[in-house]
Amino acid sequence: MEANSQFVASDLCLPTRSAGPDGLWVHAPAKVNLNLLVGPPRGDGFHPLDSYVAKISFYDRLKLRARSDGKIRLNCTGLDCGPSVDNLASRAAELLRASAGLAGVGADILLEKYIPPGGGLGGGSSDAAAVLTGLNELWNAGQTAGELAGLAAELGSDVPLFLAGAASRMTGRGEIIEPVEVWPFWLVLILPPLACPTGEVYRQFDAANRSEPLEQLAPALLAEPVSHWRPLLVNDLAKPAMRLVPELAKIHDTLAVATDLPVHVSGSGSSLMLLCDDQAQCSQAMDKIPSEIQPLCQVARLNQW
Repeated sequence: MEANSQFVASDLCLPTRSAGPDGLWVHAPAKVNLNLLVGPPRGDGFHPLDSYVAKISFYDRLKLRARSDGKIRLNCTGLDCGPSVDNLASRAAELLRASAGLAGVGADILLEKYIPPGGGLGGGSSDAAAVLTGLNELWNAGQTAGELAGLAAELGSDVPLFLAGAASRMTGRGEIIEPVEVWPFWLVLILPPLACPTGEVYRQFDAANRSEPLEQLAPALLAEPVSHWRPLLVNDLAKPAMRLVPELAKIHDTLAVATDLPVHVSGSGSSLMLLCDDQAQCSQAMDKIPSEIQPLCQVARLNQW
């Protein structure tokens, strides 16, 4: 299947991988929404999005091994990734096999889960993209970049994002991807053990009934140091998420006072982030974070692929 014609990417961007006698290891990076504008729901029920999104150096890891008995088996370690039948990684393998006409092949998929589900970081979608590209190589499936992008779009609106480069502008339902240049920022990622169900967050957003859409930042601005543009960032789902989960708002406000930096919500939450120009600024921010919140923190940086 060819890609949706709205998918824009000059080349397939392959995740970090290493092959060995025990299989093919693939990294599946998290993403953060730098700026997220949301429009009112369309006739099909989906909200149009306009977001600058960046992949970061916080990963799930997958080990892929081919099988000759046609079975696809998923093992998950670390954080819970849900029943294998519903997991995007398993579905990606099934979809690729069907598209390539490889009825007899199978795979063992070991998923080391570090990206918390439901945190607004796209971990499940990234896992699916890693399986598509990894098994395409392992099975010699021969799917083109366009065909893989089409399969990714079938799996979910934001899966194609993880086939693109380090940073992108994502519009439509999330399926229209254009590369952008972003300053090589560092960040403190805060991962509260809180659930922000995406559907509920959008219902909170719809209830606010904002009539005037905001204007997206000029993409050229993002190539400048983070300190030039982080005060301008907007996430239309941040306030709805914090209304829905008051504990998230409490952590957000505590961080803002302690660090004197803007605190941003990624996606529909519950992950928070402090964007920094460089590693030194990131270390300074970490030093100011209250001790009770520090165990929730992860330092990362912009992925360079």
